[in-house]
Amino acid sequence: METVLLLAVWLFILTHLDALLVMGAFCADNDYQIWEVFIGHYVSFSIGLVAAVIGAIVAAEFLREWTFILGVIPLGIGLWGLIRRPPETSVEHIQAVPNTVGRISVVTITGIGLTGENLAVFIPFFADLSSRELLAVVGVYLVGGLLLFLTAALLVYRVAFDGISDRVDRWLVPTVLVCVGGYVVVSGLYIT
Repeated sequence: METVLLLAVWLFILTHLDALLVMGAFCADNDYQIWEVFIGHYVSFSIGLVAAVIGAIVAAEFLREWTFILGVIPLGIGLWGLIRRPPETSVEHIQAVPNTVGRISVVTITGIGLTGENLAVFIPFFADLSSRELLAVVGVYLVGGLLLFLTAALLVYRVAFDGISDRVDRWLVPTVLVCVGGYVVVSGLYIT
């Protein structure tokens, strides 16, 4: 169980670096209240976690010994990200969202958009866990979601905010996906 939890924490940290930066950007935006960012983050985070658990249950039921093949998904997304590396973009001034529900919705939708890569990593990982292990990992992730938000807020308020590093989007996230996908595929082939 300790090995599973250590791997789960490692995967959580690696897959949520982008969410940390995006939440930091929302926390730094004077148009958003900190509690609006928190609610939007936790709603999107919970939706992603539920989707990963459901996806893992379906994958485990229908694919059984072949769940490791799902490792091809993050591997492919990561390789595609490394190959197509998006050019640097500039952020233009956009008009503020006028109300609380709208701002929470923006944070939630943004968080859901970041969930795709996480699903590609978590579904194959969750599919091979026992019910007890899965429950423990979900508990750790719920606490991790809170710590992720607190870290983003703390970083924004303690450190000068210089913007989101283009390197994270262009190199780190795709590289992490390639590593995780490769690990899932290789470990599945080794066990089978």
